[in-house]
Amino acid sequence: MSATQETPQQGYAANRSVSRAVRILRALAASANPMTVTDVAKKIDLARATTFRLLMTLEEEGIVDRQDTLYCLGWDLGRIAQSIDPASGLVPRIKDILEEFADETGETVTFSIRRGLYELDLVLQASPRLMGITMSEMYGMHWPHHASATGKVLLADLTPEQLRMAVGEHLEALTVATIRDFDDLVQELMTVRERGWASTNEELEDGIIAFGAPVRDSVGALVGAVSIVGPLHRMEDKEKQAELPVRLVAVAGRVQQRMNPSLQE
Repeated sequence: MSATQETPQQGYAANRSVSRAVRILRALAASANPMTVTDVAKKIDLARATTFRLLMTLEEEGIVDRQDTLYCLGWDLGRIAQSIDPASGLVPRIKDILEEFADETGETVTFSIRRGLYELDLVLQASPRLMGITMSEMYGMHWPHHASATGKVLLADLTPEQLRMAVGEHLEALTVATIRDFDDLVQELMTVRERGWASTNEELEDGIIAFGAPVRDSVGALVGAVSIVGPLHRMEDKEKQAELPVRLVAVAGRVQQRMNPSLQE
């Protein structure tokens, strides 16, 4: 892949104020509660005075709302966002990365985008171009988070209270390998956070192995997950199982940079 493909913004000088304003919006979006100027400045590692000036401008435009000293996303941003499908601009930007990895590994690679706090929607599925080894289309399908690799990535990003809300009181058993005990799930998610990727081994469907890795925005908020999925008979090799998550995390990093070119600076 050429350098031009990896950095589509090459040749153009990024507007630093716009980049900083976007980071402010992402910080506010990632927070469960309204934030003070100081909170925002610390989150994005920016001087308080600069953060305050940007917040004032965003407030004037209705992109940010303020109550006393607390800021949140604004009314006009909500109006604008109603007409946007985030996948429409994102998929063309990252499609080649996933297709390349699918061809290299011979397995199916997906990207799922986060919608709200508890949902993931699969918006891109890349299968290897070799005949006879593609998986069925997975668009529109939803799986219990505790039994899927991307679902575990999402659950690992939640607080304990949010985790309870997300999975409920009963963990559905889809196979004999599915995690059914809440405490076991908590331990699994600790492992996911520590190593930076998730896995399922016949937990969602007999004969299927999957790995998932998080994709984050410029302030560290989870925005989606990449995964690689394949049949047990092709992925049961221990060396392959050790190698694929490492390569998947690297792919997630490339997707992350493509979504946030400023991270390359």
